[in-house]
Amino acid sequence: MKSSYNKRLSAAALALLAAVFAAGCTKVDDTLGSDLLPGGGNKLTIHVDTLGLAAGERIRTFQTYTDSIGLKASVNHTRGAMNINVGYIGSATDSFFGKTTAASIVTGIPAQALTPNFFKNRKSSFDSVKLTVNMKYVCGDASVRQTFNIYRLRDSLAYTTDTLYYHSFRYEDHMESEPLFSFEYSGEPDEIEEIKLDILPQGQKMLDEMMAADTTLFSSDRAYEFLRQFKGFVIAQAPGTPENAAIYANYLPNTNINFYFQRDRDQWEIDLDEDNKDKEVTAYMQWYMSDVDGLKNTSVASIRHDYTGTPLEGVQNGGRVEAAETVHVQGLGGVTATLVFPDSFFDAMNALKPSEDYGLYINQAHMFVWLDENTVEAYDTAFQKLGSYADYGSMTVIPDYYISDSSTGSITIPYDGTLNRNPGKSYYRMDITSFLQHALQNSDEESRRLTLAPTYSPYEPFAEYTSTLRAAESTEPVRVKITYTLIEPDGE
Repeated sequence: MKSSYNKRLSAAALALLAAVFAAGCTKVDDTLGSDLLPGGGNKLTIHVDTLGLAAGERIRTFQTYTDSIGLKASVNHTRGAMNINVGYIGSATDSFFGKTTAASIVTGIPAQALTPNFFKNRKSSFDSVKLTVNMKYVCGDASVRQTFNIYRLRDSLAYTTDTLYYHSFRYEDHMESEPLFSFEYSGEPDEIEEIKLDILPQGQKMLDEMMAADTTLFSSDRAYEFLRQFKGFVIAQAPGTPENAAIYANYLPNTNINFYFQRDRDQWEIDLDEDNKDKEVTAYMQWYMSDVDGLKNTSVASIRHDYTGTPLEGVQNGGRVEAAETVHVQGLGGVTATLVFPDSFFDAMNALKPSEDYGLYINQAHMFVWLDENTVEAYDTAFQKLGSYADYGSMTVIPDYYISDSSTGSITIPYDGTLNRNPGKSYYRMDITSFLQHALQNSDEESRRLTLAPTYSPYEPFAEYTSTLRAAESTEPVRVKITYTLIEPDGE
């Protein structure tokens, strides 16, 4: 279906503005753009093409899962390859999304310089340890009481290079086998909390090691030497803890670990002052768990998904599950949606050219993806933004759609992936111009495949939201609208 234009343009240029919709089926809307056509005469008439796909063809939609997400380029980038200032702990299960477990890997730096007098007149090592947390409930059953262990890192986490700590980072390979401390947690937190830790045998050994250390090691100007000895911690579920519990996000800038020791008192003093015996603190040391004075503490979120026994089981080992009517984009680094454009889509685009000698330049391409439901609840649980990626594992973003690292602050690129909350307009509109131009020129599936996943800001990669999108065989399949220019064989 191709309308005509009523006057051939001069050799100066042949510019055609077109709206092209690929709706994943053979039904097309012949009225599209009819109200935009100017009158004839000597005016330029807009050329409108409405393309359907060949019989049985559609933009195929798959559920996919990438268990290694990180950046291969920018050292300063905070998206994906961590230092996100949020730690995640806990476990949750869902009949559709399976089991998700989370652990937090962090380094700690003393909060202030210490003097030799810090240890003066102390006869024993620290006798109590408290963890300050700023938790947010993410998902799962918060009423289940979980036990968490804190382990000591055996290996240093580099903080001066791009170490590519993926979200499924195997922290077990880098920590001591026995925990230092443990604590229990449940409920839905709403403020900063202080948790007294149980000191385990390995923990007591570390406290004794701190007692024997040169006190100047705890000064701020020796931070990197400190990190070589006290490399950091892993906070993870203790073995035997129920899997069907909850996952929490912990804001690391408000997180620290405090080591206390009390002044030595005779037993008769303690008996007389039973209510205050835990408050008689001679001194304490505080370790920050986030960046302090530019010292660049390292934080890693390890998020793991197990889809065994669920409808998504086929994605577990790099596979993909084709979706018909709906497809999901999951938070917490989970399943994503991958779209594969069929050859007939590009055949239809090439058919726009008067002859094979013509070039077709895509000025703009917008992709529309609808939510499955047009309800307030669907809007509230969906991601407010979606990212469009050519290679999600290495976070190769589609440049027209998403600016990955605007370090200059002077570049403004339109962000077109925001969920449209207007009544009846429950869709994401995405700019895929460069992707479509590349796909038009390359016939391999990799070039004609894109992945929809959460956008990567320091907080959003592991959010609790889920977007349920309409797929190829739904009432609102994926659509693509393009504006293009035809270039004559002589280049004009």
